[in-house]
Formats: sequence, C-alpha cells, structure tokens
Amino acid sequence: MKKYLLSSMLIGSSLLAMQAANAFEIKHSEGVLELEQTPQKVVSYDLAQLDTLTALGIEAVAVPTSSYKNSLERYNDSPTVGTLFEPDYEALKKIGPDLIIAGGRSAAAIPELSKIAPTISFTSDPNNFVDSVKDSTNSIAKAWDKEAEGKALLEKLEQNIAQLHELNKGKTGAFLFVIKDRVMTHAPGDRFGYIEELTGLKPILSARTEEELNQPRPKPDTPEAKARAEKSAAEISTVAKANPDWFIVLDRGALNDAEKTAANTLNNHEELSKTDAVKEGRVFYVEPNPWYVVTGGVSNLTEITDQMIKEMKAKN
Repeated sequence: MKKYLLSSMLIGSSLLAMQAANAFEIKHSEGVLELEQTPQKVVSYDLAQLDTLTALGIEAVAVPTSSYKNSLERYNDSPTVGTLFEPDYEALKKIGPDLIIAGGRSAAAIPELSKIAPTISFTSDPNNFVDSVKDSTNSIAKAWDKEAEGKALLEKLEQNIAQLHELNKGKTGAFLFVIKDRVMTHAPGDRFGYIEELTGLKPILSARTEEELNQPRPKPDTPEAKARAEKSAAEISTVAKANPDWFIVLDRGALNDAEKTAANTLNNHEELSKTDAVKEGRVFYVEPNPWYVVTGGVSNLTEITDQMIKEMKAKN
C-alpha cells in the first residue's frame, strides 16, 4: 500500500512538473495570457511582432495579405487570413490557431478574434518607441523560452542605435512624410516622430501635446481641414528655416514598389529645396514597407538602422 501511494505521488508530481514545463505565459499590452501549453499554431496580424517571432525562429502558420519584404519575404507564399484591417474569420477557423496576435490596424476585431483563439496585442508608444520594441521582444522571447536569442537580437539593435547617436551627436533632423507633391513633417509624439530616439538627431519641432494627438482627423473641405493644412505648411516653413542637418523621408506613394516621387517633390519644393540637407544630399529615403507597414520588429529595426549607419557614415 505504501509503495502504491508512493508511486501515485511520484506520478502525480511528474504530471505536475510536465504541466508546469508546458505552461505558457506571455505579458502583453492588455495584461498576461496564460495557456496550458506553448502555442504551436500562431497567427499574427501585427507585422512588427511577426518580424520578431520570425527572428526568434517562431514561424507563423498564416498571415494577413500583404507585400512581404526583407525579413518577412518568406510569408509571401503562406496561407492568408484576411487583411491587416479585416480578418477572414472563416479562414482563421479552418487554420485553427492556438494564439492570435492582433495589430493596431486590427484592434477593433479583437473581441471577434478572441472567440476563435486566445488573442493578445502589443501597443507601440511613439514617445518610447525603442523601449516598446524591447519590451515586446523580451516578452515573446521569454514566453517561448528563447531569452538568449532575444538578448542577442536586442544587443545588436542597441549597438546600432548607439552608433547612430554617436554619428549624429550635435546634429538636427526632421522626418518628412511625402505623398506625391504633398509634404508633412512628423514631430515627437507623432507616428514617426521617434527619430531622435532612434538616430540621436535633435528634432526641430516641439513634441505634440496630448490635446493635439487626440484631435480627430477633420473631414475634407471643412474649416478644420483648412486650419490643419495651414498649420502643416507653417511647420514645414519652420523646419526649412531651421536648416536641419538631415531629413528622414518616407515616400508614401512608393509603397509596394510603386513609383518614387519624394526626391523630385523635395527638389522642387519652394522652401525645402533651399536647405543644405537637400542641396548636399543628406536625405535618407527610407524603405517605405519596413517603415510604414511593419514599423517595429527587432529584426526589421536592426535592418533599418544598418542602412542608416551606412548612409550617415558616408555623408556626415
């Protein structure tokens, strides 16, 4: 009887140990998700996290329709489950994921996605952009027991950022968002207002206030839309007069290998064309897909900073 009890206790202890070993816990923006086992079939609508998962050796079983490049190119032939904005719920059900990662574009779909599988999300703070990438990378790496790999990836990214800050010590810069002949600048707090954090370039414009960031987009042809356009033009004038050392430019029209027009727009712009940065070629034209579509992701951001180091070394 004693032997039987001892055997039962040992078996019970072994089962508990196995359950503990298989238990999965991941910290995300809405809290902590706990599962009995590590997910084997992951779907990510957040391309930044898809990039990080892939860099850590965790493959997604299906992805939203997109034009995948660089570190994500392998997913061009993967099963698709809707778009970045609109999940295909029937396709998802057929895939049968055991974890879904929602993105900012698909945030409204989280309640419906959660009916199919446990769903998590990671938000990115433009005022603490690099820290947001570090936090999500550490969270994913820890959950999948890949902390050593995550640490190595982040060390490389941190080295790149430190090198950019050294290259740009005492220099100024501005981020320009170009759509054909229209030019807007992003200040700290805006979606792409994190260039100081990433590159060390001091911004020209002051950080956006909470009130400014929370203002809804005005409807076309309204007094509010006119006021916003006038403010945007005034900001471009302020940037041009400050004559920054560098422009970081995203050509929105060049997404998915479309025609590039940003250089022509800057060269013909009444004010920006007169700046030293434009005249002397200190303009970094970012790859639009990695910046606009993916944005974060530890591997994506490392590749972006690799490119910036190469160009800024040559022109600083």
